[in-house]
Amino acid sequence: MKKMITLMIFTLLTLCNQTYSAALDLQNGDVLLISFNCYECKVIESETNSKFSHSGVVIKNEAHQIQIAQSLGFVALYPLDNFLKNITPGSNVAVFRPKEFQKMDLADKNSLEERMLNVFNSTFKGAPFDEAYKWNNFDKLGRELLYCSEFIAKFLDHFLDTATIPYPLTYKKNESYWLKYFKGVIPEGELGNSPAAFSRDDRFIFIGNL
Repeated sequence: MKKMITLMIFTLLTLCNQTYSAALDLQNGDVLLISFNCYECKVIESETNSKFSHSGVVIKNEAHQIQIAQSLGFVALYPLDNFLKNITPGSNVAVFRPKEFQKMDLADKNSLEERMLNVFNSTFKGAPFDEAYKWNNFDKLGRELLYCSEFIAKFLDHFLDTATIPYPLTYKKNESYWLKYFKGVIPEGELGNSPAAFSRDDRFIFIGNL
């Protein structure tokens, strides 16, 4: 009985994952922007004047199944339903695609799939999350720390002709919160990006909402 229930749950999650991805025919390199259901996330949305506080990128696995790479604790691949489990109730997932990928034929798309998985596994998989939100930040072991949108930007830069240009971040709208978060020293003006940056980047085109 227990095995049957487990199988049913797995089947439902798989169908849910397929339903979401089929709705927009998600492709490698698609950026998913969402509103996370947490207090700090609402502060980030307020600070960036957007509906987005978290991001992920589509990377198909060896079985050509839709997976979402995200930096949350550390960089890893997750099923789509797992990526969406903390979404703010009633909100949508906005999908943005690199314009360069729109022009690819099937052969190029197949090549991109293999290259993306190789670059992810060799360069980004397991990278720790950067709680300091710094664009170039490394731990004592020499590993680069990456927050969610930073990871995606640097990952996609391996495949796009035009590299990401970070911009000065501001924390002025919610200064009292950030003073506590950064223990008194806010990195005002330091270069970086945010999930909202992809929605304003001319290199990307809005595909639709999940």
